[in-house]
Amino acid sequence: MKTRTLGYALALGAALAGLSASASAQMGTVRFDNWFYYQENYGDSARWQYRPRVFIPFAFGDGWTFTQRIDVPFYYTNATGPANTDGDWKFRISDILFEEILDTPDVAKNLRLRTSVRLVAPTGGQSPFGSDQWQVAPGFGANWRLPELWKGVSVIPYVRYFYGFDAGSPGVTTLRKWNFFPEVVVNLSEKWAIDFYPEQGISYNDRNNKWFVPIEAMFLNRVSKSFNYSVGGAYALVDDDKSYRWLIQARFTFFF
Repeated sequence: MKTRTLGYALALGAALAGLSASASAQMGTVRFDNWFYYQENYGDSARWQYRPRVFIPFAFGDGWTFTQRIDVPFYYTNATGPANTDGDWKFRISDILFEEILDTPDVAKNLRLRTSVRLVAPTGGQSPFGSDQWQVAPGFGANWRLPELWKGVSVIPYVRYFYGFDAGSPGVTTLRKWNFFPEVVVNLSEKWAIDFYPEQGISYNDRNNKWFVPIEAMFLNRVSKSFNYSVGGAYALVDDDKSYRWLIQARFTFFF
């Protein structure tokens, strides 16, 4: 318990330190995402999720950008696990995450690089609400803008490696997993776009050497400078490392 309390304090401290370190930079437009999901799981269970997510960017000189991200997910599920042995429908907070993100200026024409470190706190406790362990996930990717292709295309690949530690309960297997996001955004018009792999991604489990590969797409409508929304879903194609059968999702984004 003392280790967990210290861990929560360190997580909060890391987030606040990131904000403090950025105080001298120019704060950019804050983005507030509201994600809603419904997913059908294996084992005849399902899950509703609401995930508010905030991005707070700070611009430095020469095109460098630091962004603080925070996610606070909430689950409503009838999946069974140590925290829901009867399989009743229950509502609870899941694992909160903090992520420190750094974007470079253009390193080539229309090409920026990004790196990040994510810290996931075990606020959800045991399954099916949380992973019951701390996780750290370094990441790396790029954003390649191709305005001359079609009506504008962005290629935004990203990869993260999740490393779990300090499990809260006996028998919990600490996480060792790769996540791959081969994201591509294709503009269909000035306001509409289709976004492939914006959220779910492909995973490889280092513990059992198995893949989970969904197909995912969302339609995006840029309503105004201060609001846009996306709707879409994902379906499992390769489910050797079982995650979900299919899901539908929606995102409502506000800019301040």
